[in-house]
Amino acid sequence: MSVVPTAVRPRVTRTELLAVVGTTLLFGLLLTTWAYVTPPLHGPDELANVDAALHLAIGQAWPAAGDLHYIQGLISQNVPALPPAAADRGSIAAIVGDGSVNELVNPMSQHPPTYFLGQAVVAHLIDFTTRRWDVVLLAMRLVDVLLVLPVPALVWASVRRATRSRRAGAAALAAVFAVPQLAQLGSSVSAWAPVITAGALATWLAVRVFTGDRSWWTVLALGGSLAVGTAVMAAGFLAVPFAMVAVLAPRAPLAPSWPGRVLRAVVVLAVPAVTTGWWYARQFVRTGTPQPQAFPTATATWPVGEPPAPTQFAGTFWNGLSESFWGRFGRYEWPLSSVVVDTATVVALAAVVWAATRRGADRRTMLVAGVFPATALLVVLGRDWATYAGHMSVAVTQGRFLFPALAALLVLQAAAWSGLLRRPSTATRFARCLLVVAALVAVGAIGLLAVASYQALQFPPSTAGLSTMAITVPYGLKPLALLVAVTGVVAVVVGATLWHAVGPTADVLRDGSAPDDDRVAVAHRAAPGTVPAAHDVVPAHDHEPVPAHDHETEDADRAADAVPLDSPPTDAPTQRNHP
Repeated sequence: MSVVPTAVRPRVTRTELLAVVGTTLLFGLLLTTWAYVTPPLHGPDELANVDAALHLAIGQAWPAAGDLHYIQGLISQNVPALPPAAADRGSIAAIVGDGSVNELVNPMSQHPPTYFLGQAVVAHLIDFTTRRWDVVLLAMRLVDVLLVLPVPALVWASVRRATRSRRAGAAALAAVFAVPQLAQLGSSVSAWAPVITAGALATWLAVRVFTGDRSWWTVLALGGSLAVGTAVMAAGFLAVPFAMVAVLAPRAPLAPSWPGRVLRAVVVLAVPAVTTGWWYARQFVRTGTPQPQAFPTATATWPVGEPPAPTQFAGTFWNGLSESFWGRFGRYEWPLSSVVVDTATVVALAAVVWAATRRGADRRTMLVAGVFPATALLVVLGRDWATYAGHMSVAVTQGRFLFPALAALLVLQAAAWSGLLRRPSTATRFARCLLVVAALVAVGAIGLLAVASYQALQFPPSTAGLSTMAITVPYGLKPLALLVAVTGVVAVVVGATLWHAVGPTADVLRDGSAPDDDRVAVAHRAAPGTVPAAHDVVPAHDHEPVPAHDHETEDADRAADAVPLDSPPTDAPTQRNHP
């Protein structure tokens, strides 16, 4: 009888299921509140996205990059302050009028029309021509809320599988609320919404492959998630290097051979290449680049003796990227406090660097998960440096490039903190502090949006501000009051559930041990006619059934999927006695 080391992956408990379902509901309610409170056309790049959808909704063809111009009636509603009162807003038919356009170029034409076509269909379903334009806008926002709704569950599934920790998975659910810019972006009309969800889905599937899932269905699904992202915009390609690394470097001794890994990598690439690659190939043939620029390339000559200053660029890049990731609301005009932004950024980066020096940390998982955000960061850095060197300015509103990699970022953070917080009591205190901080940030962020939008950043909230809000939001304050009340009740229930889910006994197994302390158990592969003792076997997939078509590799999959990811080199398999 051979002995195979197997990692303990505890069952999904009722508390976890309640936490995931409740957090998803709370996330949806919070984003719906953001969608209702944010003044019309005041979301990030919302004017451009709505305009592109309306062009398709009224029956126009999708033009070449640089040939899409704003509808004049819509752009006239895009005032610097608040738009006209809700009662004075006209229908879509009224603002579109004869279809005349402005000379300003809408840059959305550089993307495939996939997302905008979907929003155009939604507009037709609600009979958009006869409805007020802000009501149509709200419907489009709610579609994006639905698109990003799976993100918390995908984050939880990714972190829990990568760390095998109930506590880490529950803490990751709370961490989603600590990034309020995600709520602002996910509740606005933005082509980034499906790309963010596609990135989270790709992360979960890649983590499954990395931790030993050998199913071809998972491989095909991973390729499909890349296809979804690239069907919307070229930013979907940011997930490709991460997916390739996860497929080629799985952490399992029974992983496929190198030819098998290469074949899987080819399949993952083939799915988006066949389904969406034709669009970018056609763009390359026509323009010489897979994603042509919507605006003419502008260059500026630096004065003699005054070359680009890397230090100046670094400071602007740090501030702009960190603010636009954590929270810069409205049209990127109202940032969170720099104390909150810088503290969160420094703590997150320090945890990764510190954990990378610790022998007990799962550095392999950290390295693989870090490929996704590192790819996005390098792309943003290259774009901004080119802008700075060629235009003598840095306009960083690129934190959104990191949101498709949000689940991978949280896997990276979870692996880092798991290596630093070795004692369950310490990990519990940290996780509960995260719950409190995330709640405060979430409430403070939407409060900042409301005060900034309706009373010009004059604190505290006032009756005058509420009166302005009442005439600005589509249906007045009664729906908002109901939303806030329901969100508050759900938040209390979810908060209590997460508080319990990250408690000291979160990772205690049925036998009383904890995965963090006793990382390996023994799985026995019995000889023909031999049945191992029940208490000696710890199934790796006791809650994840193996597809019926994969019987021939079922044993190999279970053993490969169960290999410990972050065990220190001194850890060794433990063999228990049989009766």
